[in-house]
Amino acid sequence: MKKILIIVTALFSTLLISIGSNAQGTAVPSEVLSSFNAHFKNPQMSRWVAIHDSHVATFTMDGQNWKDAYFTNEGDFKGVGHYITFDQLPVGVQETLNNNYNNFDIIELYQFESTESGIGFFATMRNEKNTLTLKLDDLGYVAYSKRDKIKQPKVSDAMATLKPKAQ
Repeated sequence: MKKILIIVTALFSTLLISIGSNAQGTAVPSEVLSSFNAHFKNPQMSRWVAIHDSHVATFTMDGQNWKDAYFTNEGDFKGVGHYITFDQLPVGVQETLNNNYNNFDIIELYQFESTESGIGFFATMRNEKNTLTLKLDDLGYVAYSKRDKIKQPKVSDAMATLKPKAQ
């Protein structure tokens, strides 16, 4: 479970970096491709991304929403996830976010269905001081949280960018 949590968290962290990658840029082991094709029939591929000791396929099927399928390098299927909206969350998760984290703006919500632990929800949120990532179960219990302070620019750094350059 920790490994999947790390993989999903790493996916959030590397999403902006990996937007430009595609299937041609990532070498995917044949075991992973075979497992992917066994689990998903007629997918329209977008890209493969290698994260740690795993591979993630981002794809769509029949024009439906984009999905991410997670595999170990040995081809073991670990689960599938996709981005969701607030109103798609279970009521318990909505209540936890509204009642306990109302001082944060929600940046993204992700639903992950693990072969090992069932359905979980990831919320990435931000306020003026922190970025917060939560993993919640379908009842709204927070199973994992990670808080990162947002670096505030120094006034001297901001002032330096306003000074005109000598000509």
